[in-house]
Amino acid sequence: MSFIPSVNTFMHFCKLAQNAIVDNIFMSEPMVSWTPERRKEYQRAYVRNRKLGFKNKGICPNCERNPSAQGKVCCQQCLEDKKLTAKFGTAGPYRQLYAELFERQQGLCGICKKPMARPLLDHNHETMEVRGLLCSKCNVGLGQFQDSEELILAALEYIKNNAGIGISLKKR
Repeated sequence: MSFIPSVNTFMHFCKLAQNAIVDNIFMSEPMVSWTPERRKEYQRAYVRNRKLGFKNKGICPNCERNPSAQGKVCCQQCLEDKKLTAKFGTAGPYRQLYAELFERQQGLCGICKKPMARPLLDHNHETMEVRGLLCSKCNVGLGQFQDSEELILAALEYIKNNAGIGISLKKR
């Protein structure tokens, strides 16, 4: 009995050959899908290796253009920026403004005149004009009064005229 190839056996042969090619070329290593975690891991490794390359060349790994300061990893500008970030938080381009206002106000809140641990930039919400730095309590207080002079004056009037109604609360 002789073997007579049919169309079905020919297609079966092609499919086997195609699978062999796929197995040999594409499946030499099992493919791993790009999950969000794997993508983040890859990006972190890329950034880490890139910064390490700059560090080895003596270039600041943060700004990637200035030479590193003597005995430091970063350049002098980035070191000063890190100090401002530690003191004023991540205020972006306003860090220098924070530093200037902080020196002008001698480190004291613009309202209560107490030393500020973490100063906040106060501004007019309509004109966006900067007024100064405030402590968090004073900043929240102004926010509660919606920056309204009328409300603040009404509150001041209330405090002056209503010394008490004869009821006392116990202190904790």
